[in-house]
Parts: sequence; structure tokens; C-alpha cells
Amino acid sequence: MTTNEHNGRVLIIDFGRGVAALLLVVIHSLWMYGSVETQADSALGTTIHMIGKLTASFLICMGLSFVLTRHTSLAYGLKRAVMILLAGYLLNALKFIVPISVFGTMPENFIEAYGWSSPLNGGQLRYLLLTGDILQMAGVSFLIITLIRHFITNKNVILALALLVPLFTELVRGYRLGVPGVDYVLDLLWGDQWNVYFPVFPWISCILVGMYMGQYYQDHGRQEQAIYDFSLKMGVALTALGAPLIWYDWDYFFRDFFHTGIGGTYYLIGVNLLVFWVLSWLVFKPLKNNARFMNGMMYLSKRVTSIYIIQWTLVCWLMGIIGYQTLNSAQLLMLFPVMIAATLGIDYLLKRLMELRRSGASVSPTEST
Repeated sequence: MTTNEHNGRVLIIDFGRGVAALLLVVIHSLWMYGSVETQADSALGTTIHMIGKLTASFLICMGLSFVLTRHTSLAYGLKRAVMILLAGYLLNALKFIVPISVFGTMPENFIEAYGWSSPLNGGQLRYLLLTGDILQMAGVSFLIITLIRHFITNKNVILALALLVPLFTELVRGYRLGVPGVDYVLDLLWGDQWNVYFPVFPWISCILVGMYMGQYYQDHGRQEQAIYDFSLKMGVALTALGAPLIWYDWDYFFRDFFHTGIGGTYYLIGVNLLVFWVLSWLVFKPLKNNARFMNGMMYLSKRVTSIYIIQWTLVCWLMGIIGYQTLNSAQLLMLFPVMIAATLGIDYLLKRLMELRRSGASVSPTEST
């Protein structure tokens, strides 16, 4: 067993995913509860928006873990992709449809942010249900990378694909055929409108870089240092490539965070790799032998999808009480630990209920009498 593995798990992946699970609660709480002034003009808002740019780290970890998983069949990849997609649309229903159509608690200024007014019609509700977010992107990407892993074994080809994706994206960004159902799929792939926040292209570049990192790690004897070395070298290279492009023409090479351009993609991946490298040395390496810390990270990593769904649902449902974009920095700082504790508490309770249900189902009628 190498220094960064425990019971077949790669601890550095658990660390990255575990940190992301906690930060997501803070980021989404700011987006939904923080006032416009707090988000735009306060130190807290600026800091958390910067942290929000670390989404690429989560996707890099996704690619890294994908290479190292023992589940390598096409059938598993297809099943997993469908499950992630279904989770994404379930989350949209929980986030939007339930508080709007069931509870009737969604603040009106949230509805007005879309340029609408209550009551919403069927088309508007369908728009919210079909909104493309990170789970939709992850589901479609999982299918694509499953095919890539099946047909491409050379890690250098995978890295080349990662670097070419931003260029390809600029050729097809926003392209539609004028057929509603088909256009929706194309929007998920490379849309440039706000019905899709995370189009597969260019964000799949992050996952492909993670896949290369996973193969690099394997080729170097599954040594922890290989991950650090790659993160530093590639982080410097991509940051140096992307930053000048953004400086030269922000509107073309960065655009906006969710639909970022060529320079933005390279820059975001590069910066995330550098942050990953720094945090690995400052936090992970000193604490990786601390059993309590790593058990916590492992738990969060295993539960990251569940935590993601719960925290978004909780944030949106509580807007009926807290309101939409109403809190200042001090109020948010008091709210963050409450939201984290509530999210983890609900996740634990759901986990225990599922365990009890499974254990109950495993008892036969004969055994129970």
C-alpha cells in the first residue's frame, strides 16, 4: 500500500472531494442569500466568489478517480451516466418545482430574476426542470469519458484532447439545428445561454486532465509525489498559457465563468492545479496521517453527490424563510456553519434510514418470526 492509499482508496482524491463538499454549501448560500452589495462589494463576497472558481478541482478529481476505479466496463459507465443525469433532474425538481408549485414559498424576486412573474406557466416550469447544471454536465461527460477510456489507452492522446477541447468549443459554441429536443441536447454539449450553466464543452477538459493525471500517477508507481509534480508543472504551464490570452481580450478568451472561452479554460485548470498543489502541501500532507481528519474527508468524499443534492435543496427551500439575496456579511458568517451542520445532519439521517431499510429488507419472513 502506497503512502496515500487506504483500503484501496486514494486519499488525496478523498481530500479534494471532501473539501469541495463543504465549500459548496458556503458558495451556494452566498449566491442565494447574500445581498447584491454583499456579493459585489464585500471582502466576504469577493473571497467566496474566488473560491467558487475552484469548480475545476472537483472535476479534475472526478477524472482522476475515474481512471483509478475498478469499474471499467462500458455497461457500468452507461449506467453511472444515466444515474447522474437522473440525479440532476431530480435536484432541479427539488430546487425549483417543489418550492414553487408544491410549497408556494419561492420568493417573488427570485422569479423576477428570470424576467418572469407568478404564477409560472408550463413552459417556464419546464425551463427550470431542464436547466443544465453540473450534474447534467457530469452525467453526459461520464458517458463520453467511458467511451474514451474504452478506445484510447495512450495518456498523451487524452491530454491532447483536453487541450484541444477549448479550441473545438469555440467552433461549435451555441450551435443549434432548430429542432427543440435536439437543440436541448446540443445546449447541454456546448450551449452559450443560461438554460445551461455548465456545458460539457469546454468543462470536460478538466475531467480529461484528471484522467491524464490518473494515468500519470499509475505510470509512476502510484506514488503521491507524482500527483504533486504533475499539478505543479501543468498548473504553471496552463496558467501561463491562459492568463495572457485573458489579459489580451477578456470578452473573447474568458467570456463568463460558466461559458468560459479558450483562455479561461486553460487559466482555470491551471490555477486549480496550483491551488490543489498548495493545499496538498499545506493541509493534506501534514494531516494525512491524522485518522480523524482523513476519516472525515473519506466520509464527505463518499457522500459528495448526496451532500450536493441536499445542500442545494436546503438552500432553495429555506429561501421561503430567509428570502432571496437578503443577508449581509455578518449574517452569512453566522449562517454558514448552520447550513453545513444541517446538510451533514440530514445526509447522515438519510444514510441511516437507507441502511435500516436495506437491513430490514435482508431479513426474510421466516427469520423475522
